[in-house]
Amino acid sequence: MSDDPKEPLVLRLVERLVASYPELPRDHIEGVVADEYDVLDHHARIRTYIPILVERGAWNRLHRERTRLSP
Repeated sequence: MSDDPKEPLVLRLVERLVASYPELPRDHIEGVVADEYDVLDHHARIRTYIPILVERGAWNRLHRERTRLSP
C-alpha cells in the first residue's frame, strides 16, 4: 500500500465518477483523474485547491465524452 497522501482523495473521486458515469470503463475514469492530477500537481502554486480542480477537470472531460457518445 502506498503512503501517498493523495491516494485516498483520488480513490474517493474515482468512486464518485464511476457512480456518475457507469457507461464509461473504470480504468478510463482512473486515467482521466490521473491525467488531471498530474497536470495540476506539476504546475499548481496553491496546492490547497488541487483536489477540487482535479474533480472539476475530470468531471468536465467525462461529461464531454458522454455527450459525444449519446445518440
